[in-house]
Amino acid sequence: MSKGCASLFTKVLSAAILILLSTVAVAQISFVQVAAATPQTAMTSVAVTYPAAQTAGNTNIVAVGWKNTTSTVSAVTDSRGNSYVLAVGPTSGTGLRQSIYYAKNIAAGSNSVTVTFNTAAPFADVRVLEYHGLDTTTPLDKTAGAAGPAPVAGRQRPQ
Repeated sequence: MSKGCASLFTKVLSAAILILLSTVAVAQISFVQVAAATPQTAMTSVAVTYPAAQTAGNTNIVAVGWKNTTSTVSAVTDSRGNSYVLAVGPTSGTGLRQSIYYAKNIAAGSNSVTVTFNTAAPFADVRVLEYHGLDTTTPLDKTAGAAGPAPVAGRQRPQ
């Protein structure tokens, strides 16, 4: 994924995670761990392994970006048997697409998440995150997705 696409992906991911984590919870919400895979060739599936064993009851978030608007995510699965739900997306921009999934009340243990595409997706970027303290029944509060043109270098914005 190009540097510009990666930067846009990071900004969208940050905004989406804030929305996802905006739920009211009794326990304090905390980040646990993250892992990523960014293969540089078109792939029909991408696997990402968490660096440490996961804790039962936590929430997994999977952010997926890729550089075309024709491929789609056909499945998100993991080695612990957790169920993933689409939180937002697919959101398309100029030549790229993104989706965010989550699994609530996850099973404990070592885990690897696999994202499968309907056709090979170029420059896939898969980020997996584990959070503690989200509601185990309804961790998702609100979602939103949008796409639009980025400012062009040298062009003035209307005043």
